[in-house]
Parts: sequence; C-alpha cells; structure tokens
Amino acid sequence: MPNTIVGLDFGHGVIRAAEVSADGKRQPVLHRYHEVQVPLDAIKEGVVTDLDAVVSALTWLWKVGGFGTKKVVAGIGSQQVLIRELILPRMPLSHIRETLPFRVQDLLPLPAEQAVLDFYGIEEVEHEGEAHIRGLLVAATRESVLANTRAIEAAGLKVVDVDLIPFAIVRSHVEQEQSGVNVYLHVGAVSTSVIVADQGVPQFIRMLPTGGADLTAALAERLEIRADRADELKRRHGLIGDADDPESTATATISVDTAKDLVQAVRTTAAFWQNNHPESRVDGVVLSGGGSMLRGLTEAIASATGLPVVISRPAGRFTVGGHVDEASFLAAGAAPAVALGLTIRSAA
Repeated sequence: MPNTIVGLDFGHGVIRAAEVSADGKRQPVLHRYHEVQVPLDAIKEGVVTDLDAVVSALTWLWKVGGFGTKKVVAGIGSQQVLIRELILPRMPLSHIRETLPFRVQDLLPLPAEQAVLDFYGIEEVEHEGEAHIRGLLVAATRESVLANTRAIEAAGLKVVDVDLIPFAIVRSHVEQEQSGVNVYLHVGAVSTSVIVADQGVPQFIRMLPTGGADLTAALAERLEIRADRADELKRRHGLIGDADDPESTATATISVDTAKDLVQAVRTTAAFWQNNHPESRVDGVVLSGGGSMLRGLTEAIASATGLPVVISRPAGRFTVGGHVDEASFLAAGAAPAVALGLTIRSAA
C-alpha cells in the first residue's frame, strides 16, 4: 500500500507543503501542493521564531490545502547546521550514530548534547590501510530543530522524519538531472545551498547566508525605494538591463553587483571539485528555489563556469494527481523543490 507523507518547507515569509504517495515501484504521485504566507519575522533562516503565527498558518494551510494526512517530514538547513566531510572506521550505521557525540565533539562549535547529529554515508574507502566509510557529518542545533517540531506538533500534525534540505533538493530532480556530476544551486530568500552530487549522491555541501531577499534589500537601499517596489523591479529586470531604460539599467547594475557572490560560489565550488577529483569532471549546473528564476542568472552562471545550466524541473519527478491545480503548480517553477524532495525518501 502506498505510503503518503507531506513535505513541509519553512521559507522566508512562506510555508510550502506537498503531499506525495509512493510504493517504491512506480513514479511518486503528487496529490496536493499548497503554500501560505506568514509574517516575515515568524520564520528566520528556516527556524520558527513566532510559534503562534506558524501554528495558525499550518492550521489554515491544512484546511485550505485539503491535505489527507497529518504525517509530516520537516526540513533543516539554515546557517545553524554544520555539514562537513567525515571519514570513520567501517561499522554498522547504527553504531556510528550511537558513537557520533564522542567522535565529533572536537569538530562542533557547541557541546554535543546541544546538537542533533547524523551521518550520511557515501562510500567505502581505504584509510591508513583499513576499511573506512567516507560520508557527511550533519550537526544541527537541538533548539532550532525543536522550535520547528514544536510548531508542527502544536498544529496537530505528526513529525515522522527530519531531513537535511540539501539532500531533499537533489532528490527532487528528475533522473536526467541526476546523471553525472552536477552542481545544484538552490537560491532561497535568505540562504543558498550549493551542492555537488555524483549520480544523485551528495558529495559536498556549502550553505551561504545570502539569497533573493538580499538583492531586494540592496535595490531598495541604493535606489531609495520601498521594498515592494524593489522586489517588483528585481522580478521584471533581474540581471538584464535595457540601455534605453535608465530604471532597467540601474536595477541590472545593482543586481549584478549583489548576485556576483552567488555566481562566484558556483564557479569556485565547481573548480574545487574538479581540482580534487580530476577523474570526475563536472557536467553541469542545476538551479532551483524561488531565486533561480531571476532573469539573467542562468546566463551569468554559464558564462562564469563554462558549464551548461538548467532550471530544475521538480514536477517531472512526479505524477500530478487530480487534486492539484496543475497550472498554478507549474507556475511555481522550481520553488517547490524542497517540499517535494522531502517526501521522496519518507514516502518511498
């Protein structure tokens, strides 16, 4: 019998939810997708800061979205999450997880008892003549995880899993976008994930404290306009200016200057991987997140990296069910990638 789950993405001023069922044999089915706005200060960097506002929003989201299950998988992935490569002696994964607090305390910026720890194994390697496992250590502050799970449970929902957002991003892509080695750039409002994945398996992850909201803020400050007007100009012009339109030119100039760190992050990440893995060339870049739709971003990254760049098509990984407003869902573009990706491991 298919397992049904809702992936819940706490974004900047918005909560996105996707209900998916899967039986592990056929393509997962997206039954419902809905999003609801929340006050900008209710969620900061993916962490709930206003419990009452988020509980109210979740209650309304379930009502208007018509979700048929209360089982939820929540994502984590803010600047309060540490992700780094770790090589450990080969042993059962259960034993690795039991002993992680003792093995990694020196790597953590806080006491191990104040963190939620996990290890994502990638491959077996030989280290100092013995069999080891190379993987990624994931460490999140316990309080940030609890802040989100408290809000979800207070809304009458059940958290069945907590997953790392960069992992969900990679899983959300269709199989064609997972072949070879790719750099995945997920541009959110206040943070950006840069992930190198080989055949859909994450190998290296960077979390950047910048996103689309920074561009809006820069436009508002330098053009001395309101934030809503700045956001409108950002969406209209992006990085592409019109020489005959002073407003367009000014917008593009500021946008290019602000976005250069994102573009540079992709270029340096691809170069870092290539230099350390000369036998495994980077094949391309895949963009997702609301910020990925910025005009000219695809071209800027392609020019900086010399790699083909595509916009994510998360809808292609799913069969869209009859309860979904397909036109509205497709219009959301790459923004639902996190909510969708969170469902794949838990629903399968």
